Parts: sequence; structure tokens; C-alpha cells
Amino acid sequence: MSQLTDTALSEQTAVAYARFFEELQPETVRQVHDLVSDDVHFIDPFNNVHGREMVEKILHRMFHDVQSPKFKILNLMWSDGLCFMRWDFSCHQKLLGDWSVRGMTELHFDAEGRVSAHYDYWDASTHFYRHIPVVGSLIRMIKKRASV
Repeated sequence: MSQLTDTALSEQTAVAYARFFEELQPETVRQVHDLVSDDVHFIDPFNNVHGREMVEKILHRMFHDVQSPKFKILNLMWSDGLCFMRWDFSCHQKLLGDWSVRGMTELHFDAEGRVSAHYDYWDASTHFYRHIPVVGSLIRMIKKRASV
């Protein structure tokens, strides 16, 4: 397969993957299997897993833990065969109430154009842990001591 074809497949997958997250519902979670490799590596601030089944579990867990989760994909950007997907996520969580975060996902692709790695980058200490009673107080104190 030529590099051009590989790139075209990856770009098609990236667009479909972004659409998958924007339209994600509990009944569509299994569709992730069509977009990711068997041994996909998924990392976010809470998880570090391998495999389609584990990614599916994470997405099902999200629907269990929060109400009305919604991704809005803001940009897809490319550099040296990698795709960077900038997004906003919002939901309602029992402990935090209405909650939102902006993040970035680094996507890697296999030879068939499927997502082989999904690495999420967002500041969990600022946007999540700091809002949890007791833990949040400790994080705010550490942040205050470390800041200029």
C-alpha cells in the first residue's frame, strides 16, 4: 500500500472517529470496533488499556458514571502521520454537577488506517480532581504553593 493511500485511509478514519464521538450514544458504543485496531492502546487521565473490548468498556463506563455526555470536535490537525483532535467534553456528574473540559487526543494509525493509539491530554487536576471535596482542597493548596 502506498503512503498516499495509507494517509487517505487514516484521514477517512479520523473523520469517522470524530463523528463517532460527536454522535456517541450507549447503543452506538460497539461501533468503535469498526474504527480501531484489535490491540488499540488507549490512555486518558484515568485509564491505560489495550484492546477494542477495553475501549468499549471505558465508553460504557462513561455512560454509567455521567449523564448527558457530549463531545464536540473542534479541529482535526495533522503532523507526520499523526492526527490531533481538539475537543470539548461536557456532562452532568453527581458529585461535580454540570462539568466540561477541553482536551486534545493524539491518534496513531495502523497500516489499514484504523486507530492504533488514542492518547488523551487534558488537565485532570484542574478540571476534575480539584472539584472533589478534600482532594480538591489538597490540590488547590499544592497548586498555590507551586505557583509564582
